Amino acid sequence: MHFKIFGKQVKVGETFSKYAEINLLEAVNKYFPNAISSIVSVSKKNKTFNIIVVLHITKKMEFTAQSNGDTARTAFDSTLEKLSKQLRRYKRKIKNYKHNENTFKNNALDAQFQIINSPPSVILKDEENYHQEPLIFAELDTEIEELTVVDALEKMKLGNISALMFRNKKHSGLNMIYKRDDGLIGWVDPRGNRNLAKV
Repeated sequence: MHFKIFGKQVKVGETFSKYAEINLLEAVNKYFPNAISSIVSVSKKNKTFNIIVVLHITKKMEFTAQSNGDTARTAFDSTLEKLSKQLRRYKRKIKNYKHNENTFKNNALDAQFQIINSPPSVILKDEENYHQEPLIFAELDTEIEELTVVDALEKMKLGNISALMFRNKKHSGLNMIYKRDDGLIGWVDPRGNRNLAKV
C-alpha cells in the first residue's frame, strides 16, 4: 500500500511517520490486504493535534476518519480506531450484500427526482470541530459505474460516502444520489420519466 504523510503548519518527524505507517498498514491488512493507498494529514491548533486519514482500498472505494488528541500519537490512535470500525462494518456488509445481490437487482426504482425515505444514518461528530481549510483530493481516475438505483444506494452506504454518480441501468443516463442534511437520500435522474417524479 502506498503511504503518504504530511503536516499542515506542523513538522512531522520520522519516528511518528514510521509509527503511523506501520500501525495503519497492520490495521488495514487485517481487513483488506490489497489496499491501494493512504494519506495521513497532521495539523495542530493551540495544543491539540488533529489527524485525518484517507484510505483507498480500491480505486472506487474510499474511507475517511478523523480525530484529535493532546499528542500526535493519541490523535492517530483514535483516528485509526475509527477507521478500523468502518473497515470492519464494511467487510461485514460486503458479505451480506453479496448474499442478497440478486434481491437488490430486482428492486430498481423509477423517478426523475425522488427523496428516498431510508432511515437516517447515525452521524458521529467529534466533540471539538475546527474551522480550517478543507483538504481536497482529486479523483482523476474515478470510473462511473452502470448500476440500478438500489445497487447505487447500497454502494453508497457500504462505502460511507456522501454522494455517488452512476449510470442508470434502465436508460444509461447519468444519475446522482446524495445524503441530505435531514438524513434522507436525494436522487436526481435527469433522463427519468418526468411523469413519475416525486418530491
